[in-house]
Amino acid sequence: MTEDATTNPGTQASANTERTVIGVYHLTREYGDRQALEDVSFTIANGEFVFMVGPSGAGKSTLLRMIYMDEYPTSGQVVVGPFVSTRMKRRDIPFLRRRVGIVFQDYKLLDDRTVFDNVAICMRITGASPFSIKRRVATLLNDVGLHHKQRQMPKALSGGEQQRVAIARALVNHPSILLADEPTGNLDPDSAEDILRLLFRINSAGTAVLMATHDHSFVKTFGQRILHLRDGKVLEDHRTGLVGNMGDRLEALRLQRDRERRVDKEIKRQRGDELSTRKSE
Repeated sequence: MTEDATTNPGTQASANTERTVIGVYHLTREYGDRQALEDVSFTIANGEFVFMVGPSGAGKSTLLRMIYMDEYPTSGQVVVGPFVSTRMKRRDIPFLRRRVGIVFQDYKLLDDRTVFDNVAICMRITGASPFSIKRRVATLLNDVGLHHKQRQMPKALSGGEQQRVAIARALVNHPSILLADEPTGNLDPDSAEDILRLLFRINSAGTAVLMATHDHSFVKTFGQRILHLRDGKVLEDHRTGLVGNMGDRLEALRLQRDRERRVDKEIKRQRGDELSTRKSE
């Protein structure tokens, strides 16, 4: 990251407008006497996948709220496309949220609405036509593997399925950025891998992804860029040098694990057969 990329945001974005979708510049956030974030600076380019890690209380969720401008910095600046935190007005927020999709750990689905309606609600708010809504929602639910459950209620779904609905909802307005706050935190390992696979697929289509996570195994295996927060500061912004399609890498690891499970199962079967033979003798 060059010095210009972190110190000269400009009015809309910097000279890197074509490639930078998120710019955070000397951001500090205070709550009374407590400093949640201190002098945080980084940029994220179009199409990047960035893991954000750090212990509880490091400031990850606070930083995400700064980016989708649910809150504002005490000092410093956030730039998301043409939106600048120091110049935002209330009427600008809905337009920002169309550019930024948000996925939460606890899904935040509406329990009294069907899967279809949970995904469609953002389009209805923006005044999209019923035909456009039906086509877009059907496409997204098909993409996340839940088209057959579009009339079900969220409570009838597993945790992994609910998170896939939340991801579909986040994508409904074609955002250029997806913010994911611990999206696998409440899921079993297999469901967590399904969600990560989906996020990689979304990223490979060109959407920038910033994912906060505690899952160090994911970060170690798939992290191409890792933003490490501690005590509200950027401890490290590290590009690992890992290259290639992470979705393909995840699939290869799944196949390897499946093979190992089959081998273990066969070994147990053989041992059982040997034990049965000995008993019969």
